[in-house]
Amino acid sequence: EKCRKLNEVFIKYITTGRPFVILKAAATLDGRIAAVGGNSKWITNEKSRQYVHQLRNQVDGVLVGIRTIQKDDPMLTTRLQSRSSKDPIRIVVDSTLKISLRARVFNPQSKAMTIIATTPKASQKKIRAIEKQGGKVMVIPSRNRVHFNLLMEALGKKEVTSVLIEGGSQINTSALQEGIVDKIVLFYAPRIMGGKKAPLIVGGEGVSKVEDAFLLHRIRTRRFGDDVMIEGYIKKRSQ
Repeated sequence: EKCRKLNEVFIKYITTGRPFVILKAAATLDGRIAAVGGNSKWITNEKSRQYVHQLRNQVDGVLVGIRTIQKDDPMLTTRLQSRSSKDPIRIVVDSTLKISLRARVFNPQSKAMTIIATTPKASQKKIRAIEKQGGKVMVIPSRNRVHFNLLMEALGKKEVTSVLIEGGSQINTSALQEGIVDKIVLFYAPRIMGGKKAPLIVGGEGVSKVEDAFLLHRIRTRRFGDDVMIEGYIKKRSQ
């Protein structure tokens, strides 16, 4: 078990050709990842956020959706004091290339690549503009939206062995429904926000029966001040 955990990324990549995928989210005790007005800074405390930078330092890529870029304009860099720390590849899922050329993920001060995953519907003119900005456009052969299974195949061929998803409710939902998630890391802060329209960790239609829910196993918990982290692996239906 210890060997498997130490080598989980390598084992997944070498046996499937796909990256090991971690879904990370920060939420209130009632599962909200942002307030009704969209504000999400900062739900968790500084200790939790520092640990997230350690997670970024351990993976090849960090993935978000275009809504996160438009709302928060993150740099998606690793802000650690260690000289050995590195920035992950920044992966943005953007089906129609709505991304601004001034978005901070196009960071000339970082050596890490920025990949924009899109569909054949994307404008060739915008593709050229993004590449001129230093980004790499990856056209995924799917119609209306970027299909995660196809994206993971493409990333695996680029030798991306691990991906940390830091998206919103829609990205989280799609990633789980398409079955690409291996591990989940949830940070819960001692807050309750409520609000019917406040975004949840996972949205969508949900399941009709409890037994159809995604089940986690090999659970680990950890405290970061008053925040609680829950880590677990998605239990496959055959397990």
